[in-house]
Amino acid sequence: MSGTVKAALIYPPLTDPTSGYHSLNYLDSYARAQGHRPAEIIDANIEAFHHSYTPSAYEWLRRELSRSSTDDLSGPDALMARANHLGLPDPDPERLRRSIGVLQDPNLFYDYRHYQDAVEGVISWMDALGAVGFPGQFRAGFRLQPPPMISIGSVAALTDEALLGRLNKPFQPYYEDVLIPRLAAGGHQVIGISATYQWQLPFALWIARLVRRACPDVFLVAGGTEISDVWKCASRPEYVFQVLADFDAIVVGEGESAYTEILDAVATGTLPAGHPNVRLHPKYGRQRQLPLRYERLAQVPVPDFSGLPWDLYLSPERFVYYSPTRGCYWNKCTFCDYGLNTDGPTSPWRQDTVGKMITDVTELSKFAKFIYFSVDVLAPATILRFAEQVVERGLDFRWGAEIRLEKYWSDERCELLRRSGCVAVSVGFESGNQRILDLIDKGTRPEQVRRTMTAMTKANIGVQMMGFTGFPTETREEALDSIAFLRDNPDLWTLGGLGDFMLTPGAIVAKEPDRFGITNVRPVEGSDIVRMLRYDEPVTEAAQAEVARAKADLNPGHFHRPWLGSTDTPHTFFYHDRYGTAVRGVLAHDRVRHDTDDRTEFLANGAFVDRDDEQVWDAYRRIRSDEQEGVPGDLPANRHLFRRTDGQVFALNRSSRLFLDLFSTPLTLAEAQRRLWIVEPAVADRVWRTFIGQRLIRRHQLPAPARPTR
Repeated sequence: MSGTVKAALIYPPLTDPTSGYHSLNYLDSYARAQGHRPAEIIDANIEAFHHSYTPSAYEWLRRELSRSSTDDLSGPDALMARANHLGLPDPDPERLRRSIGVLQDPNLFYDYRHYQDAVEGVISWMDALGAVGFPGQFRAGFRLQPPPMISIGSVAALTDEALLGRLNKPFQPYYEDVLIPRLAAGGHQVIGISATYQWQLPFALWIARLVRRACPDVFLVAGGTEISDVWKCASRPEYVFQVLADFDAIVVGEGESAYTEILDAVATGTLPAGHPNVRLHPKYGRQRQLPLRYERLAQVPVPDFSGLPWDLYLSPERFVYYSPTRGCYWNKCTFCDYGLNTDGPTSPWRQDTVGKMITDVTELSKFAKFIYFSVDVLAPATILRFAEQVVERGLDFRWGAEIRLEKYWSDERCELLRRSGCVAVSVGFESGNQRILDLIDKGTRPEQVRRTMTAMTKANIGVQMMGFTGFPTETREEALDSIAFLRDNPDLWTLGGLGDFMLTPGAIVAKEPDRFGITNVRPVEGSDIVRMLRYDEPVTEAAQAEVARAKADLNPGHFHRPWLGSTDTPHTFFYHDRYGTAVRGVLAHDRVRHDTDDRTEFLANGAFVDRDDEQVWDAYRRIRSDEQEGVPGDLPANRHLFRRTDGQVFALNRSSRLFLDLFSTPLTLAEAQRRLWIVEPAVADRVWRTFIGQRLIRRHQLPAPARPTR
């Protein structure tokens, strides 16, 4: 090995801007340990965001918005684009800069009043930025809402240059001014693009297309979970490299040794055909398909994160991901379809020794205060031995992980976890009904789960709950058991809630449909990359709407991923560290009407949606209705639609609009009451409480927070 190959590794949009991801650092650190030179690691996601508000990019954005048109679209796509354009905000780079400052400030970040305004400022900017592509394509700031044919995995859509170009247009100045010139001048022999999430795929494909044009001789490779999903879920083998046509090779599954062998091959002028996880483009000839290789964790070094642009992330602290295990030791859940093991739900279970984990986190804690164990699950005995050694050695860092709520976790053991720096855990409790848990093969009981949650909470460890309704044959009453479990134990969990069951092809449910009472199992119509299956099951379908309404009131949350209020984000761990299990109350405090608010100025936190074109307005109502926390048809046709600054839409009656219009300029509640003297004070007070609780109005002037004491 010469170690002379110059490589660049790119993490594309669209994904979490609050911290760097760890996939590329694992690859690079492994290759360096084998004698290769460090790669240039480019977080294009965060770089593209920051470039979007530079003076030149802002001027470009203004020009594009002034002449934006949907004339090149037709039919439903054109109507959707016109509808989503309703109510979109004007880009405000100064507000965005203030928002970024708050999110990176070690004091302001922890005042939720400031935090909310900051996140809404970022989301508002991204909404405006996305309007130059497909209006409405960005949700919650950094979540892609692409045209349906992209989201279901149509090969025709994923290879449509005009469609991909339009989706990528918001980042065009970054590509043209920064990324591609940098790569073209870099002299790289290998360029790798890693896509972890489905939202990143259209951007990874476009970047690959641009790289191939600018650097025709580079060896271009793709990897990451999403690339593996394309390979695994393609309904026909030839679809894989039809979608990934610009790549010389892809890495399927775990990539450390595969990436190193690619570097070795390029260094010697050969093809990396010997590693079973490397799939070469068909242009190189037919290749023998060998069984996938899984890494030996003892040979994987601690990742070096120093090459990431830490000053750019939207957080006040460094937060790194660490993976000392792979796979799941339980490996039985019938809904699960992780990994690439075709004989079971997840990839094979492996874990590092506790000694190596301690060595690794000792090194990582010198660099970052927060370490998240990015694993499917951690084994209880391993966690306990790890925590004991952390305490014995006096290591000072904060950590969290996803665990199973085993009865193993006594009060004493949970207290030890807290002393070792554990601030929160995430748990897939899945259901509050025993029959459904047995069908899932979860191996837990609701009462035992409640006891474990109690022990964690007593130790001041936040419990973030993840579950779902809609498992096949689940009745209305069984779904309500899950809702009641969370509703009746509000002091035992901090964030989370219940999603909706989705059937994936590799799950045991899909492989044994008769056992779970489902029929007519089929891909989503038009999908070629089949990530999700449709099926018929009348019992659960009959209860769907009522259950959705009940779930909507469970945990209103405040923001979707990647922000605080969602499960397992860096920001949630920062807040758990600062506020412990009281974090839910901290988030709720600003949504409550206080006695002093009579003298506080409030301002409308959004705007009503224009209703001039009834067809477009109705399309917007239907589109956004499906996105609410639950129920289709949640936005009645006879209501006024108010679009909050973060993009969430509310249906308000005529009288509510009369109240809300008062706050088009800053106004105190006392003055608003005087202007509405004909309205009973008790009625007006209920309206103010609703407006504040739903953040339809926000406090206009925020005091600088006092420095919190620990």
